[in-house]
Amino acid sequence: MSKSSKIQIYFYSILIVSIIWLFIFPKPIKNFAPIVFGVPTFPVFIFNFRNKLEDFSSALKNKLPDLFQKYVVDYGISAGIGEIVDIGVLSSNEDFENLKDVELYQMYILCKQSIRLAFLSFCIIALLGFATVYL
Repeated sequence: MSKSSKIQIYFYSILIVSIIWLFIFPKPIKNFAPIVFGVPTFPVFIFNFRNKLEDFSSALKNKLPDLFQKYVVDYGISAGIGEIVDIGVLSSNEDFENLKDVELYQMYILCKQSIRLAFLSFCIIALLGFATVYL
């Protein structure tokens, strides 16, 4: 089982538990469904994204320095100048989509998956909050 599918199983299992939580428990307890979903998902995926992005940037710097220099981002004095690349969080990056190195491509896919699941979990937290009011 790949790391990508393990992350998806983790996300969807917590989502299913939270939805079941909404329908099984009475009103005061069901109000905790967004917390049950939000705490183990959103921060985990944000920190996982940052960690995977640092790993991807480091590997890209070592294996393909020209591509690294093309997408490196300057975060300022105290945040590691020239250490992180812009992978195109909300869009696709053709250079990274067409990487020939399998290891780099897998790291790129894990970065994209982590940030997408973080955005998705943020939205689902809000939806679960609305659901606790109306269910």
